[in-house]
Amino acid sequence: MTLLSRLCAWIGDRTGTIVVIPHPIVVGSCAEQIYPSLLKARREGKKLVLLHQYSLPWPIHYRLTNHELIDIASEYKTLSSDSPWFVVGSALVTFYAAVARTLNLLTRRLGFPLSDADVYPCVGNMTIWQPKEIMPGFSWEVVAEFDWPTQVHTRLPVSLLPHKKAAAEHERVRLGLPADAWFVCLHVRESGFHNDTMTERNASISNYAKAIKEVTVRGGWVVRLGDPSMTRLPPMERVIDYPFTSSKSALMDIYMISECRAYIGMQSGVFDVATLFQKPIILTNMASWLYPFPVKYGDVGVFKHVYSKSRQRYLSVQEWMAEPFDAVSYFAPREDYVYHENSPEELRATVQEFFERNGTGTPTSLQCECSDLRQQRGRCMVENKILSDDPLGDLHNRYRVAFHLSSARGVISHEYLKKNWDSDTTGQA
Repeated sequence: MTLLSRLCAWIGDRTGTIVVIPHPIVVGSCAEQIYPSLLKARREGKKLVLLHQYSLPWPIHYRLTNHELIDIASEYKTLSSDSPWFVVGSALVTFYAAVARTLNLLTRRLGFPLSDADVYPCVGNMTIWQPKEIMPGFSWEVVAEFDWPTQVHTRLPVSLLPHKKAAAEHERVRLGLPADAWFVCLHVRESGFHNDTMTERNASISNYAKAIKEVTVRGGWVVRLGDPSMTRLPPMERVIDYPFTSSKSALMDIYMISECRAYIGMQSGVFDVATLFQKPIILTNMASWLYPFPVKYGDVGVFKHVYSKSRQRYLSVQEWMAEPFDAVSYFAPREDYVYHENSPEELRATVQEFFERNGTGTPTSLQCECSDLRQQRGRCMVENKILSDDPLGDLHNRYRVAFHLSSARGVISHEYLKKNWDSDTTGQA
């Protein structure tokens, strides 16, 4: 435990609060940590204190996550960004980050850089999914004691602060999105923002035209989220290509998700922001069946198609779920697998199924079979090593994955499963 972690734990013990410093860089990790932290505060009858790091000067500067996430409102959270105590706490976090970043620059030149855990202040997340920071081992009994399904599916009040919501609503009208219109948010991941090579996590926005039309013909609007490095959308009725507007801001990013009727996206960080606000979700182009996964009853997802180079054919859904951890982890080598994105018709059909379910609907027998297999295979994977060679990090990630595995209640598109459950139909006449 770092000195900063010890200090935050000491303050929390003496004030009856839970002090958390979410991931400062990755928006998905930040939101993913805030949500269970609020659940923890509610469960323990405490208040959550969120702190964050202020921007650092060059040459120790790095891009921070959306700071508006830290300033959300909830009855289980205390200290907004204008509180003197928040400013003092965040200044301390920034000082720690500056020292760590400077040391890392020096030690990296000597050939032994510090670990990310030492450089980027991230405190409190080791006890979000497990009772103590150091546990004797992984246990499904411990997971069961948390009763994650009940916690996740009991509404947690999360919103913007009133004055920020008012400012965002004014900007919404200026953007051209009527105050009385319902809309969905759409986020299709590309490589530009992170300049990464994880192509299995990306997709083409052009393939979503039919899915967008499925929303607009029902009277809704579509607000496309992202950043200006993305491919532009062609002009479409009741569609706002928000990243390319003057309204683009950290506040409006969060406002759009907090107010949308549903979120259409992929297994990228913005998904976790939608989960934090507990929005209905349509999860597309899924390159992992383990997590993230459609969370709520009524949520629908659709997998990418997985091609095995060694077998020279596409795998059925059942076969993919029987593959080793490499087939679902973004951080393990996927040398045998090539991921092909959903067709425009698959995306349209998934959106249609979501609206026809209307947040309810009894899953089909095939959807239940898929969910049961996911639970069975997921539990096997969690009982083995997950993501990290560090024993504490490995244990932490196993509890983290168990949280997602045990609490998700969404389904995979019935039409997709009907065509690809026993054998993948891609490329077949």
